[in-house]
Amino acid sequence: MLSFASLLLASLLSLAVPSMAAADATTDNAEARVYFEEGNRLYQEAAAASGTRKTALLQRSLEAYVDSLQIARSRNALFNAAVVLGDLERYDESFNYLSEYLRLDELSAQDRAEAEQRRDALRAKVAVLALRTEPAGARVWIDRKDLAPRGVTPLEVALPPGEHRAFLEKDGYEPVERTQTIVRGQAVIVELALVPLPLEPALPPAEPLATPESKPRLRNAAIGTAAGTLATAGVALGLSLRARTLREDADQAAEQYRMSGDAADRQRAEDLADRTDRFNLAADVLWGTTIALGVSAIVLYGVHRGKQKREAPEVAVSVSRQGAFASVKMAFGGAQ
Repeated sequence: MLSFASLLLASLLSLAVPSMAAADATTDNAEARVYFEEGNRLYQEAAAASGTRKTALLQRSLEAYVDSLQIARSRNALFNAAVVLGDLERYDESFNYLSEYLRLDELSAQDRAEAEQRRDALRAKVAVLALRTEPAGARVWIDRKDLAPRGVTPLEVALPPGEHRAFLEKDGYEPVERTQTIVRGQAVIVELALVPLPLEPALPPAEPLATPESKPRLRNAAIGTAAGTLATAGVALGLSLRARTLREDADQAAEQYRMSGDAADRQRAEDLADRTDRFNLAADVLWGTTIALGVSAIVLYGVHRGKQKREAPEVAVSVSRQGAFASVKMAFGGAQ
C-alpha cells in the first residue's frame, strides 16, 4: 500500500500541473493515443522537475504531442501542445495552436472559454495579424506561398514582429496581396473586400480554316464529276438505244427463220441476239458507273456547301423498254 506521504506528494503534483486534456477520446487511432499519453506522462514528470531537466522533459512532451497530431489532428492533442508551447515560452506557436483549437466545432462552452482565456493571456506577448475578407473563406499564405496555407479567413495568426506579406486567394475572385507591419502586444486587423473575377464572354465556335483554294477545288471537283456523270449517262443511253434496235432486228430475224427455216436466217438471228446482249451488258456497266459518279458529285457538292441551306443536287436515272433517261440537277451558288 502507498504511504500517506506518497499519496500527499501525488496530490501536490497534480495540483501543480496546469489544466491538461486527459486521455484523448477524440481519435480512434491507437498509435496516436500512445503518443498522446506519452506526452501527458512526460508533462507530469516535467511538473516535478526544474532547470534544464524540466525544459528537456517539456520538449519531449511537446514532441510526443506533435507526433500524435501528425497521425490524427485531435482537439486534446492540440490543446495540450499549446499549453506546453506556452511553458516553453514559444508564445507565437502556442497562440496559433489555440487558434486552430478554437476553430473546431465540437468544443463545449467550457472548453472554448478556457482556450479563449489562455489565448487572450498571450496577446500581450505576441504580434497578431487578423485577416478578414468579404466573403469569408479565402485561403491565406504568410510570406511564402510554397508552403501550405495558414488557414482560411477569418484568421488570426501570431507572427514575429515586423513586416509580413499576406497572400489571399478564393475561387472565383481576384487574388489579393497585402504587406503589413505588426508589433508585439497589438493585433492589426486587415479587412478586405474580394473582387469577383470578370465573366469571360462565351466565344462562338471557331470556323474551320480553309486553304485559299480548298473551296473552289471542291466546287470544281463536284462540277467535273457531275459533267462526267452526264457524259457517261449519254453513252449509256446510246448503248441502251442501240441494244433496243438490235433486239428488234433479232426478233425480226428469228421470225424470218421460223418462216423460212433457212440456216442463213438462223445464223443472222443468233448474231443479232449476241450483239444485243453485248450492248445491254455494256450499257448496264455504264449505267452503274453513272450512278457512282452521280453519288460522288453529290458528296463533293455537300462538302463544298457545308452547312449552308441550299437545294441538294439530284441525279435521276431511268431505263425502260421505251428508252433510257439520265439527268443531274444541281443548284450552284456564286463562287466562293
